[in-house]
Amino acid sequence: MINKKYIHPSGVLFDVVLVIFMLLLMLSIIYPFLNIIAVSLSTPTAIATGQVGWFPVGLNLKGYEMIFGRVQIWIAYRNTIIYAVIGTLLNLLITSMISYVLMLREFVLRKPITVLLTITMFFSGGMVPSYILIQNLGLMNTIWAIILPSCVSAYNVFIYRAFFRNIPSEMREAAFIDGAGEWRILFGIYVPLSKALYATFGLFAIVGFWNMWFEPLLYIKDNLKQPVQIILRQILFTSQMIAVEGAGEAVNLNLINPKNIQFACIIATVWPVMCIYPFLQKYFEKGMMIGAVKG
Repeated sequence: MINKKYIHPSGVLFDVVLVIFMLLLMLSIIYPFLNIIAVSLSTPTAIATGQVGWFPVGLNLKGYEMIFGRVQIWIAYRNTIIYAVIGTLLNLLITSMISYVLMLREFVLRKPITVLLTITMFFSGGMVPSYILIQNLGLMNTIWAIILPSCVSAYNVFIYRAFFRNIPSEMREAAFIDGAGEWRILFGIYVPLSKALYATFGLFAIVGFWNMWFEPLLYIKDNLKQPVQIILRQILFTSQMIAVEGAGEAVNLNLINPKNIQFACIIATVWPVMCIYPFLQKYFEKGMMIGAVKG
């Protein structure tokens, strides 16, 4: 005789409610994104009359033509990719080295450095001192004005340190016995065992550099060095002026709606990150639990 597992009715009801809730939550996330794509591709008349929902009404690529038809946008994309790649690599490298050193109990300056890093989590110098510092260091209008201030985060250092401490210390001791130095131990043992850590915080760093606009607005004056967010910001302001003044040949001919431009800018901003995320998803899901590890 086969014993069937008894399922309490309250458990089934909970599962049903949970599934319904998750479906509603999924729809609340998917619909706005699909609506943005639909509006960016719809005709001005359909947008003005509120006919656009899940799918585009008609087909209008004028918004994308206005964005991607500019040579400057491709230069800005190149600049942003350079900033994001170099900035992310330096962020992971420097944070790893600091965290590894602070993990070592025999390191003499471990506590003073930890205190200094903790202070930066609660107090900041502010925008004006930061601007003066960047100016005095001669970093204005250079890539380093954007990258260097974002290379180290106290929060990231403490998360890295907590993760490194979970790696058995016997592996480090065995490597020492075999003649390995600190550099080889860090990059030969700790880094390979921390793929989820680097994938998670690497994704955070890439998104941070990709969405960065305020720092370039302050420190970068050369248009050929501007990241894509600044160029898209300028395009958005132009579209808002068109909406207010009713100017522009395309608007007068009813060929484009300002929302075509604005929503196309959103798609132009998020599509690179969306292309990267699927490749890091398996590490990202695991890495989300990193913050729960005790330090």
